[in-house]
Amino acid sequence: MADTGPDFQRLGDDLYRHWESAMSTWWDQVLESDDVLRATGQNLSAMASARKSYEEGVDQGLKRLHLPTRQDLIQVTRIATLLEERLLQLEDRLLRMDDGVTQLQEHIVVLERETVQARIEAAEARIELREGLAKITARLDALEPASAPKKRGQRRAPARSGTKARSASKARAATAAEE
Repeated sequence: MADTGPDFQRLGDDLYRHWESAMSTWWDQVLESDDVLRATGQNLSAMASARKSYEEGVDQGLKRLHLPTRQDLIQVTRIATLLEERLLQLEDRLLRMDDGVTQLQEHIVVLERETVQARIEAAEARIELREGLAKITARLDALEPASAPKKRGQRRAPARSGTKARSASKARAATAAEE
């Protein structure tokens, strides 16, 4: 059986295409019309003027009430933004300086260790020299009495002063104890 009734799907599609074509033509005529463009421009200009008057009225009212205006808020926001940028720059500088100070402290610690080590080595070298000198002095003192017989009436050599005299007597005692 063949369906002989109207095709509503096709009818709907045709109506839509016809409506779309008519609307496109109408909008093209409206948008290309100088009168419509002029009226739209005047309307936008009037709305901008009304908005400006409204904002000026609000600003004047806020000034009379000693409240911040929109311009004041914009200015404060700009200042706050600049201050924030400056603060971030200062924080970066402080971090770089802190890193530099840390490196300097580490370098100072290394230098102090090296200085202490050098002083210890120098003190050890002095001690070794003194011990060597004490041994040499002890040997010389041990050789003096044996090589030169004492004569009667000969005076004794003047005593050495301070620590050298004590070191020499200690060295003699040490040499005598070894023999």
